[in-house]
Amino acid sequence: MKPLYGLILAIGLGIAAAIFNFAYLNLRSRDIEKVEFIGVKPGATVSRGDRLSWKENLAPVGIPLGSVGNLDSFAIRWEDRQTVEGMNVWRTLSNSALLLRDDLRTPPQELKLGKSERALWIPVNNRRFVPSLVVPGDLVSFIVTKSSRRRPTPATWQRPGTDADPDIEPEGETPPPPAGPTEVIGPFKVLSLGNRLGSAEVMQAAKIRQVQENVMTVSAKVDGEGNLELKARKLMNLLETMDFGGVGVLLHPRSPQ
Repeated sequence: MKPLYGLILAIGLGIAAAIFNFAYLNLRSRDIEKVEFIGVKPGATVSRGDRLSWKENLAPVGIPLGSVGNLDSFAIRWEDRQTVEGMNVWRTLSNSALLLRDDLRTPPQELKLGKSERALWIPVNNRRFVPSLVVPGDLVSFIVTKSSRRRPTPATWQRPGTDADPDIEPEGETPPPPAGPTEVIGPFKVLSLGNRLGSAEVMQAAKIRQVQENVMTVSAKVDGEGNLELKARKLMNLLETMDFGGVGVLLHPRSPQ
């Protein structure tokens, strides 16, 4: 009988060992099995306001299945990467950082500029473009029509088709300044349109009222001495000659999606 008891004990210990081994391997497999979330490619940087492209600047970031927890509530899985293609981010992401849902739907509360970056406020004519179709992060150029600020004096100007009388000044009439050639200056990166620092949809979702769509904020670079780059200086000089009247906007193509 003793050999029988020994055999039964050995079988029981073998079964117990197999069960513990299976449980251990199951736990280890959960650690090895990973869930992929959207992140930034190693060495790549997505600047604030830039558009996302899963082919250019995004990569999967693997998280062990046992460590995922409630991460799905904050991050986006790699399998859903098509849903974020072409969207803007509102903070700078770099070096395998995870893309969070709030990076896409929460507009920034302030303009954040780089060390060599300055914000320029440009008056634009919102009758010559559709403001809601321009999103921060877009590249635009400005269409400036040069004109002379010097106007003829009332004593020398006359309405066409009338005889001039040097002793009579026209009442309440001032001739328009002569129009000059049109020049395109840019490109500039859009930082905001009025108080809108994101898409029109984001503004509506955040219940923020859009104001001052006739003023566009763009980014301009400065050198080590704080001097504006050439195109920015040229634009400001032309705006000065126009008494800072609204200019036209030329939207550049966006990165292919």
